[in-house]
Amino acid sequence: MSNTKLIRGKIKSIGNLQKIIKALEIVSTIKLQKLKSKTNTFKFFMLDFLHVLEAFKNHINIFDFDSQSRDENGKRLIIVVSSDKWLCGWINTKLMKHIAQKYQEANMKKDVDIIAIGKKALEFFVRDQWNVVASLALNDDFDERDLQAIYVYVKQAIAHKTYAKIKVYFNFFKNIITQIPLRFKLYPLDQESFATFLQDLNIVWDNTLSFKQHTDLVIEPDIERFKKNLIQELTEMIIYHAALHNKTGEHAARMLAMKNAKDNCEDIMSWLQLVYNKTRQSKITQEISEIVSAKFAIEQN
Repeated sequence: MSNTKLIRGKIKSIGNLQKIIKALEIVSTIKLQKLKSKTNTFKFFMLDFLHVLEAFKNHINIFDFDSQSRDENGKRLIIVVSSDKWLCGWINTKLMKHIAQKYQEANMKKDVDIIAIGKKALEFFVRDQWNVVASLALNDDFDERDLQAIYVYVKQAIAHKTYAKIKVYFNFFKNIITQIPLRFKLYPLDQESFATFLQDLNIVWDNTLSFKQHTDLVIEPDIERFKKNLIQELTEMIIYHAALHNKTGEHAARMLAMKNAKDNCEDIMSWLQLVYNKTRQSKITQEISEIVSAKFAIEQN
């Protein structure tokens, strides 16, 4: 029969664990609320960016590129955004496995360079012996300046046509329960990938947006330089908001994990309390039985 003192100790330990888990849940909830407002502003940025594209559509096409000087079979650069801490591993697992499976099956692993944003991505790709060219760990309150090294690297890679393709993989924060693994092709930027990205953001470019045409535009210093700056701005904002969405999803996943763990603690405590009551009642019954037996033996003597 179980020892009631041991069961009481287990109940107390799980109760203390439940308090710690609840504190972690509260911390994740607070951080999640702070980041949600930032992620929502990306949609407004994209709307403003579409205004700019529409205003310049007769002068600039951001989707054309010099295919003659670009090797389509050359190396790929993949920017992978992951979490930096534990307790939310499921949002990383699916994303990493998808990347590994896609490029290993095509025997392209040796032709892929990795930029790992987040400790979990770095650990995964180093352990799996990928070519990691850069890594970055982000705090919860990061901003665009923390990603400046990534921006410079991507800008130089595009300028020198170092890679045939540049893509960013991240978990898109749709709501607290749903985080969707997404991929966006930064280079070469094509209209199909851009339209798919807008669709993920619930933005319909052609049907819902109307703009006033401008006939008196003045572009300085010249169209080509303005176009490069425009594409660079879009690239930087997408990388930043990929990291921001992933960080928001990280706290949402951790909050849900802590909530489930807290509920499981409650269930275990209820079960242990039931076992404790049964054990205690059994001991009381046994003691009463021994007393009655002893009394009966004395009376017989």
